[in-house]
Amino acid sequence: MLPTRFYGGHAKLFKMCEVSMKKRLVLPCLRGYLGSWTTYTCMMRLKDAAKLIGFAHELHRIEKLSDNIQRELGKGRPAEIAEYLLQDDDRFFNSLVVAVYDGDPNWHEVGGFTPNTEEAALLNFPEYAQNCLGFLSINGEEKLFALDGQHRLAGIKAAIEKSDEIGDELINVIIVAHKNTPAGIVKSRRLFTTLNKKAKLVSKDTIIALDEDDISACITRKLIESSDFEYFNENIISFNTGPVRDKTSITSIVNIYDNVQKLVAFKLGVKESDLERYRYRDNEAVYEFVSCFFRRTFEGCPELLNVAMNGVEAGYYRNSETGGHLLFRPIGWDVYTDVYLFLVINCHFTSEQAIHSILKKDLNLSGDLLINKVWSKAQKKILKVSAKSMKAIMKAVAK
Repeated sequence: MLPTRFYGGHAKLFKMCEVSMKKRLVLPCLRGYLGSWTTYTCMMRLKDAAKLIGFAHELHRIEKLSDNIQRELGKGRPAEIAEYLLQDDDRFFNSLVVAVYDGDPNWHEVGGFTPNTEEAALLNFPEYAQNCLGFLSINGEEKLFALDGQHRLAGIKAAIEKSDEIGDELINVIIVAHKNTPAGIVKSRRLFTTLNKKAKLVSKDTIIALDEDDISACITRKLIESSDFEYFNENIISFNTGPVRDKTSITSIVNIYDNVQKLVAFKLGVKESDLERYRYRDNEAVYEFVSCFFRRTFEGCPELLNVAMNGVEAGYYRNSETGGHLLFRPIGWDVYTDVYLFLVINCHFTSEQAIHSILKKDLNLSGDLLINKVWSKAQKKILKVSAKSMKAIMKAVAK
């Protein structure tokens, strides 16, 4: 909740307010309460929104994920939205939801209401209205960033950059207080994904970057961010979707997330489709199982260790002639994880036994185990792995 200053309904007091506020931006505002949030629903000029409100970089700790989200915002939609704002006389936007921290935001309550018509005098004003009406003032040093409406904000910025003719038009902005602490970041991340995820506006890598409830996203982030798991880091993970084409990445963050989902679902004894009902804060012990899976895999695979710990480029183990090593392809991790789960579930191997049984096999894509099942010898390319091929691989590893 922001600091409160009270102003009654007297012109002299408003004059004093005007003098003290002249270097501040004053926004007409309604204050509300919902759950643990205090909300400030303000009217803001488009030019002020474009100037003052930024994007949710404060919520990202993995810089490359932040870059991905920024690139996503830079694609076609902002230009289309800008054109709509500048050309359509019937333009209309939903509210932006914006977090604020730092600076000196203040809530100024307005009281002392007096009906100025007979009709108004007959109205029974609700008691809560006395605490709802006021102004929000900011000094310009605040950090404001959009939790919901990032594409709209990008469109507003693009429109104002082209022309200031709509700069004085007003948009509704719902402001909430953000605390730039670990707990505050978690709370704001959760609100971000609550607002966006259900509307299908958030890509998978954004969910991985920000979602504080998605158990697989939390574990994936921790594998890369945490100092207690030394094998994954930003330098050897691709943050692009699709095939891994660079020379430094073992696999992609989305691929890690997809396989973490399989492992988490197994550990919790549920279907992947049911994972949405499970929260990381209630199941943090699952991280130990998942990190142990990856740790044993790296420690049992010299090729992975060379890249993670000894500075060898991942591209050394991935080529277009023989395909290279299974675990330097996203599909390879899919196959590896599926075979691991088969051995544990169907063959009753321990986790350690399953990993050892797979890694002792020849995992070169042109080797007997994988040729023409995962890698086409004739076409020299990755194949879509059929159920028949998968069954053959599982059977061979289980021997």
